[in-house]
Amino acid sequence: MLPDMEARVDADDRDQVLSLPAYYDWKRFIGITLFWLNVLLLAIIVRLPFIDFISWDYWDFRYWYGFIEKNGYFNALKYDFSIYNVSFLYLLTLTAIALPGLDDLFIMKAIPVAFNFVLAFFVYKCVCLKYSKTNTIPYLAALVTLFAPTVIFNGAVWGQSDSIYTAFLIVCLWALLSGRQAWAFVAFGLSFSFKLQAVFLAPMFLWLLMKKQVDWRYFFLSPLVYIFTIIPAWLIGRPLDELLFIYLNQTGLTDRLTKSAPNLYQWVPDRYFDWYIIGIVFAVLIVLVIALFVYRSQVNLAREVWVLLAIFSVLIVPFFLPKMHERYFFPADIIAIVFAFYFPKFWYTPVVIGMASLLSYLPFLYGITPISLAWLALLPLALIAVLGWQLLRTLGHLPAASAAYED
Repeated sequence: MLPDMEARVDADDRDQVLSLPAYYDWKRFIGITLFWLNVLLLAIIVRLPFIDFISWDYWDFRYWYGFIEKNGYFNALKYDFSIYNVSFLYLLTLTAIALPGLDDLFIMKAIPVAFNFVLAFFVYKCVCLKYSKTNTIPYLAALVTLFAPTVIFNGAVWGQSDSIYTAFLIVCLWALLSGRQAWAFVAFGLSFSFKLQAVFLAPMFLWLLMKKQVDWRYFFLSPLVYIFTIIPAWLIGRPLDELLFIYLNQTGLTDRLTKSAPNLYQWVPDRYFDWYIIGIVFAVLIVLVIALFVYRSQVNLAREVWVLLAIFSVLIVPFFLPKMHERYFFPADIIAIVFAFYFPKFWYTPVVIGMASLLSYLPFLYGITPISLAWLALLPLALIAVLGWQLLRTLGHLPAASAAYED
């Protein structure tokens, strides 16, 4: 059995209340600081060769950035000129004001790269909840995150914003695991305000609610945060209906069952696209079936198992939903790292899902397909089978349920 996390969190809180001891190991502090400064420098150096790479998405970004500069910065936000939600446009506008004259390609890469470090820090914070803060393992988790191939490619190569909303999802997970449920729902609302794909983590909340592990009274915070984020754009002049239904309008932009995502629809021809609603219903049914298993379980889940629910949530949703892009497995790439450090016997989880994600990027970025996406989709499918079996054992529906708690 793993140690009781709640006791450890309480101990950490007590330690923070205590004053700094009379003797403080300044040499250790300086050593750690120098180490991380070198790590940050190396992370930047690794990303520099990719700064000049231009993907097709750059031209959309260039138009958005130019539109903001030419139309009075924040005043531009009253127009419908981007498919992205206004939270990202706020960030883009602030960057344009703070860093005038910089190349738009550099700005496109700099924003997600900055959030790469936020990702690494909160992965570190999540892993600290299992291991002692003096242990080197949480630092290793941060390093793995910072130098994960999909993290580098998604931001430094592609210039995509997936690291932004995923960073808030990791903040959400950390807050949830550390007993800060209100902040968890605030972070989830912020993640959703950047991208619709934040909902991939929503099934975890449903499953935890089935076991009364989360307080339903906090659920209102997420939509409240979302409403709060769109108010500035509405005050500037953007119609409220556009702001409220921006995600609904986005769902109509895709005309294929899968946009290179290694998921179930690699095996379903696009001629059945008009039936995509069946895929949505199927995905919802899977989530509800798991909710039923959780509800009927007699096992009192330790908080470490919440990480298992989290990785399962962000893995099955993009796998079973139609209209998915290859980048939509990015939250699974990151939460898989946290999961592997909580359950070391599943060390291969971030390797498998990271490989599937990275190889699915290549057709769009470089026009090459090293392995058929239909074959590639077998990797997340196999992982879902393994983790699904483990989840059933954890819930007590299969023998040896205690195995879910073993290192």
